[in-house]
Amino acid sequence: MNEFVQTLLISCIPAIVTGFVTYLVAHKNTSAQIKVVKEQNKHDLEKLMEQHKIDIDSLGKQHQQELEKMELEHKHKLELISKENENNLSQNLMTGLVGEIMKMPEAKAEIAKGIRQSSNKKGGRR
Repeated sequence: MNEFVQTLLISCIPAIVTGFVTYLVAHKNTSAQIKVVKEQNKHDLEKLMEQHKIDIDSLGKQHQQELEKMELEHKHKLELISKENENNLSQNLMTGLVGEIMKMPEAKAEIAKGIRQSSNKKGGRR
């Protein structure tokens, strides 16, 4: 039985030592790979943050340009409405003045006189 234990120890001890050494090497390699992956992730994250800042700045500038464009469009619309109102006011004043003048008997008489003279000149030329 002693020989059996001796044979067992001769085969098991190198296997145990080899297994332990393999474990240590694998642990060391895994730790190194984890550090590499962490560094890569750190750099990727920094790049993403930089790109995010650039995108935010770009969106801010785009928003500012759109805001300025909308303000200009609004200003032009206000100017257009103002001009239309001035034209309407002028037309209303002229229409009102002509209407008031037409109500006056003197104006009616003058218009009738002008029409008669114009008719006489046309009739005399023929």
